[in-house]
Amino acid sequence: MVLGAVYNPQPQYPVNPLRSAPAAPYPTMRYYRLWIYTCNALLFMSAIGFSIVLAKVLILDPRRQLVPTLSLAQPSFLYAYAALLFQSGVLQTIGCLGASRLNDRLLNIYLLLLLVLLLGDILLGVVWLFRYDKISTDLRPLLNHSFVLRYGVDSEFTSLWDAVQSQYRCCGVYNYADFLQYNLTVDTEMILER
Repeated sequence: MVLGAVYNPQPQYPVNPLRSAPAAPYPTMRYYRLWIYTCNALLFMSAIGFSIVLAKVLILDPRRQLVPTLSLAQPSFLYAYAALLFQSGVLQTIGCLGASRLNDRLLNIYLLLLLVLLLGDILLGVVWLFRYDKISTDLRPLLNHSFVLRYGVDSEFTSLWDAVQSQYRCCGVYNYADFLQYNLTVDTEMILER
């Protein structure tokens, strides 16, 4: 050994002439990369699918307009919008860049963001678990009250209610007897004489 020389010990692996040398310093990362790419693709597809269903329910379904207490700008919906936008590209980009570059910092950020989204989704689920029960119990009396006061009087409400009934083949809030409750009297001055 020469004085002043730096000795770098190399790991001694058993030499097998039939096996090729490892291509990367972390040969198992190839499988982790594949796993991250697959999970990101599935997360992206599920976020897009959920966004389509959400848009169909929140925008195109006329039943939502019958519930006045359900605003599209409430905090739980705002979190859901932000989470869906974030899961529709930003999160996957961070994960794929971290996996392709083997960057520990990006992979740690990716893991932290996944955990934050998971905890946020759990919290949102618990909030809606209790909120759904409250909406369900308050909905029928609220709809019945609106039906009695506004059906036949408010043309927008009447056409909305008729659209819901024809689309979902149902009648009234409870049953067909609900139509007996609203005022069917006609103003005698409006009747045309012959």
